[in-house]
Amino acid sequence: METRKTEMAQFAPFINELTQKGCGDDVLKLAKEDLELGYPQELVALYAEKGWQMDRCKKFSSIMRADSDGGLLRMLADGGFNPYQMQLLANYYGKGVPVAQLRDVGAKNLTAYDMEQALKRVYQANREAAEVQESQEGKDTQEKKASLEEALRQREKELGDQQEINNKQAAENAKLRTKAEDLEKRVKELEQEKTGYDSEKRSILEERDRFYRQNQTLMKEKEQLITDIEEVQKEKDEMGQRLKEMGNKVLTETAGQQEASGVQKPVSNRQGAESPANNSQDFSGNDYLAAIRGRNGERHLVPVERSVRRKPDGLKAFAEKIFGRGRQDSGLIKQLTGKGLNPA
Repeated sequence: METRKTEMAQFAPFINELTQKGCGDDVLKLAKEDLELGYPQELVALYAEKGWQMDRCKKFSSIMRADSDGGLLRMLADGGFNPYQMQLLANYYGKGVPVAQLRDVGAKNLTAYDMEQALKRVYQANREAAEVQESQEGKDTQEKKASLEEALRQREKELGDQQEINNKQAAENAKLRTKAEDLEKRVKELEQEKTGYDSEKRSILEERDRFYRQNQTLMKEKEQLITDIEEVQKEKDEMGQRLKEMGNKVLTETAGQQEASGVQKPVSNRQGAESPANNSQDFSGNDYLAAIRGRNGERHLVPVERSVRRKPDGLKAFAEKIFGRGRQDSGLIKQLTGKGLNPA
């Protein structure tokens, strides 16, 4: 009850305005009912402010309560229609005749009967047009359906062909994957082999470097040995030269003493003749003998070795005597003697 009083208090200014415009009590009561039902003041004012008779106001209110479309209500309010015409127009509006066509018919100022006939013709024309449109739409729909079905069949065929292509491609891809896996496996095997080859190559290079360093060491030792042998040989040659000079000097002195002492006895000659023979047996293997006279005038033969170059075997024996018979020294000595440093 309190809520209704509050709502009516909101519409009081509008009711007072209608009262001031000379609106009757019945119309005011009808307006209050429409306002209480929730219809806006703008629509209620369409009949309340017109000064219509109560029957027109009731018909308008009933049409408003049946369909509150603003376009239809404004056309009814502005058209000057009687209650029957209003209801007739509202009925055909309910059948689907647009407000624009209803307005065209209402603007012709026709009687109720003529208006009804005109509305029937409009309604029939609209219905036939709708049927034609529906038929055309149905035909279009059938054609569209057939077209869609054909497109669907074509699409299914394309999908089937594409699926076959995809299957072939999948099979080829599987083969390619298998080949790729085999190639990858082979690459790994080759990499492992390469790793083994690289390791073997490094070992060979290291062994080569070791041999090279060892050969360099041997070459240095060889050069040093050659130098040492050359020095020893040089000293030996110098010593042989000095001995030869000493022998020549002794022979010269002996010959001078023989000339000074005169002719010797025959015995002495025989002894001297035998002595060289005996001495030749005692000193066999020497290069030559030097005759030296003693204090009592006797002559003695002194062996003098001639300085000659050694053969490789003699050089080898000489080097082994100096350096020993070690394995590395033996190899070095073989290199030295193989070169033929002192060919006989």
